Amino acid sequence: MCSVNDCRFDDNDDEITKNKGKDSLADVTLCRKCKYENADVLLIGQSGYCKTCFLIVTNHKFRAALGKSKIIRHGDSILVDHSGELNSTVLLHLIKAGMSESAHKRLIFKTVVLYIDDSTVERTSEERDMLRHRITEETKASGFDGYAVSMSQVLNEEDTLDIKPMDKEINCENDNRLRAILASLSDDTSRTDLANQLRRRLLLSAARKLHCNKIFVADSAVDIAAKVLGDVCLGRGAQLSTQANFCDARCADIKILKPMRDFAQQELVYYSEHHEINSVKSTESPSVPATSIQGLARNFTTGLESQFSGTISTVFRTADKISPKNNVQQSTEDNCALCEARLDYVSSGNEVTAMRAIEVSKLVSSKSVNASSPSNRENGESNCLVSRLDNEECCNDSGECGCKNDMKRQITAEDVWRYLCYSCRRIFRSSEILRTLPAPLLFAVQQRIAFKSMREKISDFLL
Repeated sequence: MCSVNDCRFDDNDDEITKNKGKDSLADVTLCRKCKYENADVLLIGQSGYCKTCFLIVTNHKFRAALGKSKIIRHGDSILVDHSGELNSTVLLHLIKAGMSESAHKRLIFKTVVLYIDDSTVERTSEERDMLRHRITEETKASGFDGYAVSMSQVLNEEDTLDIKPMDKEINCENDNRLRAILASLSDDTSRTDLANQLRRRLLLSAARKLHCNKIFVADSAVDIAAKVLGDVCLGRGAQLSTQANFCDARCADIKILKPMRDFAQQELVYYSEHHEINSVKSTESPSVPATSIQGLARNFTTGLESQFSGTISTVFRTADKISPKNNVQQSTEDNCALCEARLDYVSSGNEVTAMRAIEVSKLVSSKSVNASSPSNRENGESNCLVSRLDNEECCNDSGECGCKNDMKRQITAEDVWRYLCYSCRRIFRSSEILRTLPAPLLFAVQQRIAFKSMREKISDFLL
């Protein structure tokens, strides 16, 4: 039973609590790794590190990301997407440190740096030249081969892609066409989404041109978390795993890798301060008003992370575990022509899906809408584009003879919509798809139609 004597030490509870507080405070000020030096680097939501241990942990995190995946092989050619921002600058420094003679288990692969000039709208030609010059100096200081290409080159065919060394003048002849395409879209969300998809396609084309089989992008944890939330808002929920995974294998011959995905922005800042690294291009401040869903998602993510330190890690690690049900028999023709993700738009069949519900709702609500309006053109009514393949000839130079070969070259809006996923359709919802979509993508759609027609013709002869 309880007695008064059992409580004789109750008066010392405050002293015990104070001692515990002092011990915990002492633990916080010591390095988390060596338990000896004082913590010089304090990370949000984590214990601190001394400078030496922080650099060891940072380099180990980068090398572990490459080692755990077992994707990098000896003799691989890696194309590094260098934008001039802090993420890509730190990535170049980590690669250089991993290839140094003093490094344990040196990184052995060929590194090629590519700068994509995507400032067609925001900057003047003088500012773009100055930025490219500074990135050229930074790349030369790292000891890597550097190349540059204008974002507008994505409008050319892959075999005519004009990639120049960084110290040479780049080809900007298609800049006006790219500006016109972006200006024809209805809002900044669509422009940002299309620019991101075109940048990805340009990276893949440049990697083939430069004979690289893998691509490094410098997306950090906050970048991936913001893109994940933005993709959910844009209807790309089925693509979250490819956005958050270490390896983006949507393209069969070239893989896009994200070795910086486990790095917090605070770690990159501390790393750059220790090595006195200055980024050439600054990122937008969260205080700048966002004019797109992608910008709102980023501001929301960074704002929430400042109050709850586990937000970013929770978002992108949850997205890493979410993936759609794969079909082993699915071919590349079943992927979106723009983003190369799995087509999620069901236009036939009896399967009940979210896309079918959206399709029925749109059909019902558009009964009173004029059929010739731009928003209704994805139904494929009275829109076609005649494009000519290099290996085909027409009996009439005007291309309007109506012969069999001429009929094969007609691409309707319905054909293009059929090979776009739901989110990519939303990009062009208020524009004329046949005039807005770049010529290489129209050519890709034309090839898919030709392959499908050929398969139907020879299907009876296949075993």
